[in-house]
Amino acid sequence: MRPVALLTDFGLSDHYVGVVHAILEKHAPGVPRIDLDHLVPPGDIIEASFQLRCAWPHLPAGCIVMAVVDPGVGTSRRALALALGRRFLIAPDNGLAAALGPASDVVEIDWRAMGLPEPSRTFHGRDVFAPAAAWLARGEELEELGDEVDPDLLVSCPLPDPEPLTSGYQVTVISVDRFGNLATNLPASSVTSNARAAWSSDGSARRVQTYSEGEDGEVVLLEGSAGFLELAVYSGSAAMATGLRRGDSIRISGLDDGDDE
Repeated sequence: MRPVALLTDFGLSDHYVGVVHAILEKHAPGVPRIDLDHLVPPGDIIEASFQLRCAWPHLPAGCIVMAVVDPGVGTSRRALALALGRRFLIAPDNGLAAALGPASDVVEIDWRAMGLPEPSRTFHGRDVFAPAAAWLARGEELEELGDEVDPDLLVSCPLPDPEPLTSGYQVTVISVDRFGNLATNLPASSVTSNARAAWSSDGSARRVQTYSEGEDGEVVLLEGSAGFLELAVYSGSAAMATGLRRGDSIRISGLDDGDDE
């Protein structure tokens, strides 16, 4: 049976996550389940898209990812199931479904096709997305979930792209993790080992390889575990040290060896 991975903004203090697990077990008994993240800030499609991109390469072949951050639940927004390489994604058509790039096949999930009762207007994670994930986990075909959708007509992902500059990039803080590390939208491979970051007239950071290379309290620039550049402070918080928040801009220089701006 194919495993199901869950990424939501449901939190852990209510019944929502547990009920989703119960629905998966009901429709696909014994299905392996992976909890990726349930603490995405409510309705935060950008954060959800970033977390999805970070987790995706590490998931097993055949995995179905149910990604539900869905402020438009109950409206005319579409519920989608997508085939992406050797994995599947189930998500609302609000930008989250497009977070991983073009899909080979996309269908709009039709609860009638699965023989389900009419869903509530407030909890499609339980009534639409979880049954669809279980459907695929059992080995059913994607096309049986609903009508085909043109992949080019999906709502675009809201994650911003880095802005190229003459000698670097203007990048955006995409995510702040629990350690206060500031993840950007720039792959570390885009710049060289002597790259530098600047965010104000007196705020800058050199690139290092590990957190511990930084001096006490020093903000450093390094490659995070997902391959994106981030600002960090060894045994501290880059968010607190810099005052930067999600959505703020940082200038990254160092496209060529010897560029030491």
